[in-house]
Amino acid sequence: MTLVDHFRTLQRYETWANDLALASLESVPQAARGGTQFVRAVQVLAHNQLARKVWLARINGRTEKVDDWFPQWPIADLRKACAEADAAWSAFLADLKDADLARAIRYSSSEGTGYESTLAEIMTHVYNHSTYHRGQIARLVSEAGGKRAASDFIGMSLRPAAH
Repeated sequence: MTLVDHFRTLQRYETWANDLALASLESVPQAARGGTQFVRAVQVLAHNQLARKVWLARINGRTEKVDDWFPQWPIADLRKACAEADAAWSAFLADLKDADLARAIRYSSSEGTGYESTLAEIMTHVYNHSTYHRGQIARLVSEAGGKRAASDFIGMSLRPAAH
């Protein structure tokens, strides 16, 4: 497996785990959906999708302005944002080569500070950032009375052991 193949696997994981996070949000009882935990869980998943969009824009030399990093979107809008980000990242990864991963990307942070990171560093950050926040979402959903998503990476590929 090449490093690009590994990132493609992480993208498949991202899609799978976001589907689980969306299902967990939908498991929260209607009566609890106005509560702090549910609202925050929605905002964190929206934040993940915005961050994925911004990072892909930076990689491609564009600037993507975000006014609200934690919007409160309806679940249907979250589902659409996840699908759009997944499609964009999958398309980006389709033609990527391992040699591309060392490419230096110059970008500005949301505060306007200039930085330079390799493509591999940025992609590692993007997938780790999503996983970190999905853990927060799982806890918030549980606190709101919903069913937390079991979205650990290994869960995507669990297979019974051959005896």
